[in-house]
Amino acid sequence: MGIANCDVRDAYRKAIAECWHLKQKDIKKDIHLANKAPGQWCQGAILEIYCESGIPNASDIQDFSYEAREFGVNPADAIVYHCDVWAKIDKLANELLAAKGAGTYQKYYTEPQNGAVLGVYEL
Repeated sequence: MGIANCDVRDAYRKAIAECWHLKQKDIKKDIHLANKAPGQWCQGAILEIYCESGIPNASDIQDFSYEAREFGVNPADAIVYHCDVWAKIDKLANELLAAKGAGTYQKYYTEPQNGAVLGVYEL
């Protein structure tokens, strides 16, 4: 049984909201089925995700190591690589899709297109 693209969109919406601590209603307008996306950036993608209105992109790094030293926190724990969070999003979305009946062969992943757009593709 195949998974519909709208189910992939819903799974990524839930995963993004959970991992970035956002509300689904606030990010709904930034996650598009690729064939209907306004930018058409990601050829062959299932989804296009726009990182312009609150969804962090995959290439940024948040480095609070200086502040961590000041407050006695391990500086290594104060650096967030967005690509690591997107890997967690992929994992959670795939778990949600598996619960909907996606086969073990059906997996999805995000790939940055540019600083503001990510594509979601099927492996």
